[in-house]
Amino acid sequence: MADYGVSAGQFVAVIWDQSSPAEALKDLVEKLRTLTGGEGQVSVENISQLLQSAHKESSFDVILSGVIPGSTTLHSTEILAEMARILRPGGCLFLKEPVETAVVNNSKVRTTSKLCSALTLSGLVEVKELLREPLSPEEVQSVQEHLGYQSDSLLSVRITGKKPNFEVGSSSQLKLSIAKKSSPPGKTGLRTLFCPGGPRRTCETLSQRSE
Repeated sequence: MADYGVSAGQFVAVIWDQSSPAEALKDLVEKLRTLTGGEGQVSVENISQLLQSAHKESSFDVILSGVIPGSTTLHSTEILAEMARILRPGGCLFLKEPVETAVVNNSKVRTTSKLCSALTLSGLVEVKELLREPLSPEEVQSVQEHLGYQSDSLLSVRITGKKPNFEVGSSSQLKLSIAKKSSPPGKTGLRTLFCPGGPRRTCETLSQRSE
């Protein structure tokens, strides 16, 4: 699992779908559990249930989706956003997906550039293509059976993205404190104002009384 950078003590999520071969999924999970050890955790989630899962924000160091040999998983915009949400700051997503190399109008299968753009829009950074290769005969058949799609211009692409090292909306906000100067009780404070179009005048401001 050196390709995914999984190490001892990490929390890893494996996302699968109906195209994922059961034996290959089981083999991957066993290897990951050996790597993460007793201090880590490997969670297995069906992609169709991910949006309804109870995973808290920033739960995983690594998310692997569609990487099971034989899988032909497509990742919707909502799924990518959810994966970005449950990744920990600095965590990595690795996904594999069939992509179109030809220009096809209204295709359910995206091009590599559109897939990378979708990852970026989900909030991930350092999005890059790791590997591009032809679909295996099993994957070609899976695309037809599970996606209802047929094309001679498909490739399988592996892409990674990283969650920024901060939570969106959690950056420290500058708090401006405005000091209110009040005059002693019973007295009137004076300040000089410059009025547009008129001479300088002195205005009285009554000190505020606490209720």
